[in-house]
Amino acid sequence: MDQKKIAVKIDTRADYISIAFTGELEYGIIEDVKKELQAQSFETEHGFIIDMQKVTNIDSTGFGMIVNFAKKVSVNKKKIVIIVVDDFIRNLFAISQCDKVFPIMTNEEDAKQVIKGDWSGELSLSEY
Repeated sequence: MDQKKIAVKIDTRADYISIAFTGELEYGIIEDVKKELQAQSFETEHGFIIDMQKVTNIDSTGFGMIVNFAKKVSVNKKKIVIIVVDDFIRNLFAISQCDKVFPIMTNEEDAKQVIKGDWSGELSLSEY
């Protein structure tokens, strides 16, 4: 049986912070990632782009981690944009209704445009 893995890479850019995940965002294997996000500085002009292009699965624990991080981000008046390219992962975002809370883009260029603008979802973070 393969050992499940998750990796995170955090890069500070000129006006946002990129957080790229690789692997599975699932119960039992994301504790270290949660700690990294909790320790994250909010010193950024616009907010965070969460890059999930290399995520192969996400469960309710992974969604919960993103939502909890988003709550901290919103308290600091910053935004989150999520990059998803895989149809399976995009479908999981739709099932969880996270796509109604966060802008879901397919590439970093589009995500950069959205993070600098005014996007409002069908649901606010507090309604989710």
